[in-house]
Amino acid sequence: MTNKTGLIVAGALAAVLLLAGGVTTLVLASAGDPTTVAGVAEAAVEAAEDLDVEAGVDLLCEAPPAEDRRDLERLIEAAQEEADTEDPDVDYEISNIVGDSAGTFDVRATSDEDGLSGEELSATVQVEERDGRSCISSYDID
Repeated sequence: MTNKTGLIVAGALAAVLLLAGGVTTLVLASAGDPTTVAGVAEAAVEAAEDLDVEAGVDLLCEAPPAEDRRDLERLIEAAQEEADTEDPDVDYEISNIVGDSAGTFDVRATSDEDGLSGEELSATVQVEERDGRSCISSYDID
């Protein structure tokens, strides 16, 4: 399995962490948006576990272009094919939550699923407060 496929293993996580370059549109806050770093981390894991691209995108401070969303959906489909299941078993561990409405958290994604076993992705996620909500502004893959 290639290193790129290793990142696809965490396609669900990527749904949460996808940030596009160029001109993007500001995502507006709604009543259900998280207002803390811990809330963003919890919502990110939930979106990743559900392979819910839209929920992941909603956690971003800036929405990616539609083409990037389609690319991500294709990557998730590729990971599902690699694992030979619609719902790959990926474990997410959140740690080092720092800050209240803004700050950082670390996330680690691993899988023992056939075809994905031994793959791992670790990232530090930066969270900002914008328009009364906490949102993912950027991330660094370790």
